[in-house]
Amino acid sequence: MDGCVVISLGMFGLPDLPDYAWAADSSDLKGRLGAVHFQKIRMADEVYIVDPGGYVGASTRREIAYAESLGKPVRYLSRERSAQAGDE
Repeated sequence: MDGCVVISLGMFGLPDLPDYAWAADSSDLKGRLGAVHFQKIRMADEVYIVDPGGYVGASTRREIAYAESLGKPVRYLSRERSAQAGDE
C-alpha cells in the first residue's frame, strides 16, 4: 500500500453508539454521516468495500452507486479473498 492514504469510516455504528436508535433517527445523523461518506468518495481514487461474507447493506449500495457514477473503481474484500482462495 505504498503511496496510499486510507480514508476509513468515521463511526462503526453499534460499537460506537450501542444505545442509538438508528431506525428512529430524527436528528439527521444518518444523513450527515452519508454526506461525509459521499465527500470521502469524491476525495478517493478508488473505493474498497469491506463486505464480510459478501454482505452489502442499503447505505453501502448507495455509496457504491455514487462511486460508480463518478467513475471511481470499486473493489470488494470478499471477491479478493475468493480469488486468493482459488489461487491456493
